[in-house]
Amino acid sequence: MRRVGLASILIFIAARSLAADAVAEPWVLLTQRDLQSIHDTLAANHPGPVDPQSDRYRRWLEDGLQAAKTQAAAARSYSDYERAVRRYLNGFRDGHTTARFVLSSERLSWPGFLVGRDADGKIRALASAESGNVPLSAELLACDGKTTGQLMQERLDPYYWNADIPHERWNSLPKLFQFASGDTNGRMASCSFGIDGATKSVDLHWSSASRETLARYVQLMQPPAPALGLQKRQDIWFVSIPSFNYFGEGAAGINALIKDITEHAAELRSATVVFDVRGNGGGNSAWGEKVASAFWGEAAVAHVVGSFDWTTDWRVSPDNIAHLNGIVERTQRDGLTEAAQSWAQARDSVVAALKKGQSLARVPEPPTTSTQRAPKSLVSGRVFLLTDNECASACLDFTDVVRRLPNVTHIGLPTSADALYIDNTEAMLPSGLAWLSYSMKVYRNRLRANNEWYEPKIRWPGGVMSDEAVTTWIAQLAR
Repeated sequence: MRRVGLASILIFIAARSLAADAVAEPWVLLTQRDLQSIHDTLAANHPGPVDPQSDRYRRWLEDGLQAAKTQAAAARSYSDYERAVRRYLNGFRDGHTTARFVLSSERLSWPGFLVGRDADGKIRALASAESGNVPLSAELLACDGKTTGQLMQERLDPYYWNADIPHERWNSLPKLFQFASGDTNGRMASCSFGIDGATKSVDLHWSSASRETLARYVQLMQPPAPALGLQKRQDIWFVSIPSFNYFGEGAAGINALIKDITEHAAELRSATVVFDVRGNGGGNSAWGEKVASAFWGEAAVAHVVGSFDWTTDWRVSPDNIAHLNGIVERTQRDGLTEAAQSWAQARDSVVAALKKGQSLARVPEPPTTSTQRAPKSLVSGRVFLLTDNECASACLDFTDVVRRLPNVTHIGLPTSADALYIDNTEAMLPSGLAWLSYSMKVYRNRLRANNEWYEPKIRWPGGVMSDEAVTTWIAQLAR
C-alpha cells in the first residue's frame, strides 16, 4: 500500500478520469462508477448472485448498490469514496468480499485517545497519549449529543461490522476516533465521560499522528496472544499457536513446535494439555493438521478430516477460467503436482459448464471415512481447546478437526466465523484506487453453516485473558 500526500494526487486522478463530465462533482462520479463496477464484477463472477440455496447475496447486490450510490451522491473527498465502497462491500456480510485500497495517508488525526470494549463490557479509553486530556479507563458516554450506541450505529456498523457475527461488533471501536488528515467532516467537538464516579464533559483537541504510532496504540489495546511453542505451567502443558500464517524461513518456529510435540507425545497424551489459539486469525490450515497429527496421531486426524464433505460449486465465467489457468500454471511451475491437479480439475469443470451455458460447476468431494470406525485413541489425558474471538479462517479449520477428536473440551470465547464463499481473486476498480477481492466458489455441505461460529462448552468468566489468568482458570477446570 502506497502512502502519499493524498489531496493533490487524488484530485488529479478524479479530474483526469472524469474530465468528460466537467459539470458533475468528480468524486460523486468516480465513486458511483466504482460502485457500479463492483456490482457488475460480482454479478458476472461471484457464486452468490446465482446461488440457488440463498438469495441474500443477490438481494444486497442490488439493494446495497442503491444505498451506497445514494451515500456517494454527497462524496467530496477520498474519505467519502472509501466509506461508500466499504458500506457496499460490508453489507454482503462476507469476510471474503472486500476492497484493498491502494493509497493511504501517512498521518491520521486523533484526539489523543482511542476507545475499546473493556473487560467489564463498557466502552472505555484504552489507549491515551501522555499529553491527552482523557485518562485511561474513562468510560465514553456520548459525543456531540449522541450516545455511544448511536455513534457506533452511524459511524462504524455500516462499514466494518458483519452483523451475522454479533460478538464482533466491538472490534471496530478503535476506529471511532481516527480520521484521515483531510477528513474534517464529522469529527466530534466534545464528549462526556464517566471518570471517578462523575460525568465530565471534555472538549476534543484533534492532532496529527503517524499511522504507525496509532497502530502501536491499537496493538496495545488487543488481548495478549501467546508465544508460539510448547511450555508447562502449573502441571499443564500449553501448545500455543497464535497463528497459522507461516511460510518459508518463517516456518521454523512451528516446525520446531511440531517436533517438540512429537518428541513429548507419550507424556503429553496422558497429561492435561491446552491447545491455545488465542489471537490466531488463520493462515495455512495444513499447519493445523500437522500439529493435531503430532498429538493425536495421523490416523485419528485423517479419519476426522476424511469425514468432511468438501463439495463445491464454482462460478462459471471467462474471467474465473483465466484466473484458474494462472493458478494451474503457477502450481505446476512450483512442483506442487497434487495441488495443480486439483486446480486443473476445478478449471476443467468450469470450462465444461461454460460450454453448456451453466452458471455453476459442481466439483464433488464427498467424505471418504464416514462409514469407517475411528482408530483407537492414543490420548488418555484431558485436552482443552482455548479460543477467543480472533479465531478465523485456518483457525476455524483447526477447530473443525480438534473439536471432533477424543477427550477435547472447548473453552474460552466464541470464535469468529466465515461465509461459505471461498477462493478469492482480485479485480482493479476503474478509478485505480482499490482492488476488489471476491470469491469464485461456494461450499455446499460444509460442516459450519454460513457465518456460523463455535460456542465454547465452558465460557471464559471475564477479564483479560493473560497467560497467568488463563493458567489459573484452567487449573481449576482440570481439578
